[in-house]
Amino acid sequence: MSNREELWPALSWQDWRGSAITVHLFTQIIGKIRLALMPMQAEWAQVPLIVTSRGLATNSMPADFGSIDISFDFISHSINFHSSNGRTISFPLKNLSVADFYAETFNVLNDLNVKVKINPMSVEVPKPQRMDLDKEDNSYEGDKVNRWWRLLVSITSVFEEYRSGYWGKQSQVSFFWGTFDLAVIRFSGKPVDPPPGVDIIHRVAMDAQQTATGFWPGDDTSPEPVFFAYTYPKPDGVENVKLNVKDAAWNNVKGEFLLPYESIKKETDPGNVLLAFCNESYKAGAELAKWDIETLNRKPTASGNK
Repeated sequence: MSNREELWPALSWQDWRGSAITVHLFTQIIGKIRLALMPMQAEWAQVPLIVTSRGLATNSMPADFGSIDISFDFISHSINFHSSNGRTISFPLKNLSVADFYAETFNVLNDLNVKVKINPMSVEVPKPQRMDLDKEDNSYEGDKVNRWWRLLVSITSVFEEYRSGYWGKQSQVSFFWGTFDLAVIRFSGKPVDPPPGVDIIHRVAMDAQQTATGFWPGDDTSPEPVFFAYTYPKPDGVENVKLNVKDAAWNNVKGEFLLPYESIKKETDPGNVLLAFCNESYKAGAELAKWDIETLNRKPTASGNK
């Protein structure tokens, strides 16, 4: 395998569909534990998982004895629970249904004396169901999960470069376990009213002027993996902007710019094309929304070397 194929692997929804659905629900269980343990933060900043050099992780979460963190390892295909009192418990991800994973996870938490309760219903999926009873979703093909995660690692590196050019408030590179996407969000600093009639998730997430850029691996209704970008509230005329990125285009149904993953994968430098998409889509929305771009677009003056 070439280095380019290692960093930007093939990803077909139909090829890894079973594993994707299963892992999505695994991450929802851990994400709901994080939601239950963490204090509330603006725009749900306490909720996402982060991409690590081995998988996905929660960061530190409060517990009666100090703290705990939970990490998926998509190289050894295990999940690891680390507590601040020195205990570590792990179990393998393969050959588990979602219900098995749910039971194993709470057995470990009970063993570690972490007191937490979650709503077992899955969220932001076409057919929500109780994850503690889900025996049907039980596919975990390690090589396919690893391929998806390696792509998240490459995308995260590009998103971190994109973040470095912004002086204003912004999110970390976040894996949203509800929608199963990876995204970074910039904020102008101005509050706005959420869309009328939306649920609590969107009322909290959409209470500030923002632009988002992210990656979504597809699903049964739209199987093509795509990068997306939008500005909220939607500026008048943004749908008419032509981005200087091959195959990037406004999608009227989604209400956002889309760029197929397969398009950048064919390029000599996929990361550079993705970075251009990030910058161009942000510029398109921010200029039309009259953000204070001159103030917000400032790179730190110090380098990483001291």
